[in-house]
Amino acid sequence: MKIIFLSIRLPLIFIHILIGLIILIFFPKSTIGLKPVHHKISQYWMKVLIFLFGLKIISKGIISNKAKAFVSNHISFLDIIVLNSIVPSNFIAKSEIKKWPIIGRLASKTGTIFINRGNSNDNDNVIKSMKYYLDKNKNIIFFPEGRIGNGVKIKKFHSKLFNSIAHTKSNLQSIFIRYPVDYPSDKSSDDSVCWADKSQTLLKISLRCLSRKNTIVVLYFGEVIDTSMSDAYELAKKSANSVSSSLSQL
Repeated sequence: MKIIFLSIRLPLIFIHILIGLIILIFFPKSTIGLKPVHHKISQYWMKVLIFLFGLKIISKGIISNKAKAFVSNHISFLDIIVLNSIVPSNFIAKSEIKKWPIIGRLASKTGTIFINRGNSNDNDNVIKSMKYYLDKNKNIIFFPEGRIGNGVKIKKFHSKLFNSIAHTKSNLQSIFIRYPVDYPSDKSSDDSVCWADKSQTLLKISLRCLSRKNTIVVLYFGEVIDTSMSDAYELAKKSANSVSSSLSQL
């Protein structure tokens, strides 16, 4: 059965990626020129990708129409695909992704802001770009843990990027994401999908998902946090607590 799923889905994935690259030809040369319609196109492209990967999304909670910034725990490269299929957004992603074949091209042209971890000067530029997007009424999603976690424990939320929304009117919403082993009977994290250690690679996880009937993803849209009266440190703490407490809601 695994071979059947893989033999059907893998060629379709390549065709879908090719279609995506062709569509990008008609996107603005600069991400500044991206309009809501471009984000909608990207969202629907991601939805098809979700289908081809066999991802089954179970969404709980309510997506706030007042929130412009979203933060989530980070456990797999699939997170960006899943979240972008639900919320048309601009992501903040590590600079290494920009160098990935095809995926880097797709990410660059759809408004992803790349961050060079550990470079304080680059952090300031990223925060400036995030503020620009928010001023243009665009959604942003970022992963405050910094690095991909093990899918079980929520790591510390670093406060640096929260400076882009501290003391503003851009409300913040937390998102908890998990790939359970067998929802709802077994809600524990599926290590085969999460980037739990260095032995997991983009290729391995992709082939694993493509070769099985479906992979369940549970999202919980949690608390909406008012950013107007809080500094970056307070927002990081509040959102981390909100994401952690979301597990009980599953």
